[in-house]
Amino acid sequence: MASSSSIAIQINGHWGSFKGLGLRLLAIGDNCIDNYSELGRRFPGGNALNVAVYAHRVQGIEANYIGVMGTDEAGDFMLDQIRREGLSTEGVIRLPGESAVTTILIRGGERVFANYVEGVQKDAAFPSGLLPLVRGYDLVHYSVWGFGREHIPNIKRDGHPLLSCDFSNQLEHKALEAMPWLDFSFFSGKELITKGLDPEERLRELKARTHGLVVMTLGEHGSLVYDGEKMYKGKAKPVEVVDTLGAGDSYIAAFLCARLRGASIQSAIEEGHKAATETCKRLGGWGEN
Repeated sequence: MASSSSIAIQINGHWGSFKGLGLRLLAIGDNCIDNYSELGRRFPGGNALNVAVYAHRVQGIEANYIGVMGTDEAGDFMLDQIRREGLSTEGVIRLPGESAVTTILIRGGERVFANYVEGVQKDAAFPSGLLPLVRGYDLVHYSVWGFGREHIPNIKRDGHPLLSCDFSNQLEHKALEAMPWLDFSFFSGKELITKGLDPEERLRELKARTHGLVVMTLGEHGSLVYDGEKMYKGKAKPVEVVDTLGAGDSYIAAFLCARLRGASIQSAIEEGHKAATETCKRLGGWGEN
């Protein structure tokens, strides 16, 4: 057992057992049950957890995850699904209470979020004692919906580790204050196109906040990456869409892993689209009920 200032927490394992098997990626933040209520099916999800799972599948990448789950059956289910993927659960912190659940409807292959229960992730604090462990990774990925971002300014030492965050469609969120320290800032911009706005213009505005790459996924319209000099473009691959849930997260994981392995920006974009295409072919991001 470990403890924070006000509540006992359970961490599933011994931190010293994380092993350096190759390039190391750590995802910190959100997880949830994606509950397809109309279909009677559920899957594990959440950006940070999804990125860890997808990165774990990439050869030469050691991926791990730190996040908070409840001590309920939903938390047990997610832990079981993580273990089935072969991803370590040592970084899962279990707090008394409910795990996060997102109720999802599918309309024309697109996900519609009907309801969200944040559970124990609400106001959860990242254990500062884990920061030395975090600094030992090659890349650390955060989510706009998860915890731990408050430590971002204090994590990087001499350019290490690389830092990433997915801001989803939150183009004005307070979390963007972390961008000056980030090497990769991800956004979902399909809504901009729907509203008749120019995603390239918005991407240039966002780049002014960071020295790093700014990436915007655009659904079937592809993706954009801006490095301050060149606007790189990616095309979405043709696919018969079953469900788009997790497609953006698989793009992020594939892009980050490709860059970690030395790929060019354009090659990383291609890897991202390949991964997103595969995810669109199934119901739910990963796992089974």
